[in-house]
Amino acid sequence: MIKALKKIILPFVKPELQKVNKLRNLHNGESCYLIGNGITLKWFDLEAFSDKISISCGSLPFHNDFHKLNVKYMSYIEPWFFYPKSWSIRNPFKITRNVRQNAFINAIQDNPDITFFLNLSNYFALNSKNIKFLYKEIYDKNLNQNFISKRINSFHGAIRTMILMAIYMGFKECILVGFDYTHLPSRNLHFYEKGEGQFIPQPNYNEDFFTIAKEFINIKTITLDGKSEYLEAITYEDYTGKKPFFRENKDLLKVDYLEMLATWKGYSIY
Repeated sequence: MIKALKKIILPFVKPELQKVNKLRNLHNGESCYLIGNGITLKWFDLEAFSDKISISCGSLPFHNDFHKLNVKYMSYIEPWFFYPKSWSIRNPFKITRNVRQNAFINAIQDNPDITFFLNLSNYFALNSKNIKFLYKEIYDKNLNQNFISKRINSFHGAIRTMILMAIYMGFKECILVGFDYTHLPSRNLHFYEKGEGQFIPQPNYNEDFFTIAKEFINIKTITLDGKSEYLEAITYEDYTGKKPFFRENKDLLKVDYLEMLATWKGYSIY
């Protein structure tokens, strides 16, 4: 029944989804950074990545040095995220109060010059001129059947969506910063969590997606001191000429943001 409803509704929402078409090849031939939330950001000076346009995700606007980056695009692709209540999309199903909602909404409203990519499910929660909605595909008749999103699920996780949009916007190269699952060895946790993380293997991480994506765009990943299994890797020091310098989460975020993030049981903030 849900699938049938989606087929009925989709023709009516396509004009909204096609607003993203204005971005096709807008940055043809350029290079960009994709900034994630990995814990290695604790060792990195974000200002070292200010020379190119950035596409970022997640909680990066809460970082004290966010303004030092040249962020033009952000991806919040999680379904149903901007409602007062959040609910799981997988078993076990549960509904929880979304205390993080207002901070993320404020990030959108406080950055009118940044284009935010949101899941279509959030359409009735908020709307703004700097939002572009996405849903399972880019509805652009100019894309042929060889395009990456026609061949593989490109919305399964933030990294896929960000690379997809970099490709769609014509970037020739994307440099991953803070995507620690692409590192070998790989650390867990986020830059806003306490500690240095733990080395946890991520075998075959997005191998199928990267294999196809590299047909469209050159992908590099910035590591702290390691390599990468499927991508070209370069250490932070080799890329920037700077020594990595560790700072704890309390030195990177204001207390209000730490307390807000601490309400999410999956995070280790204190």
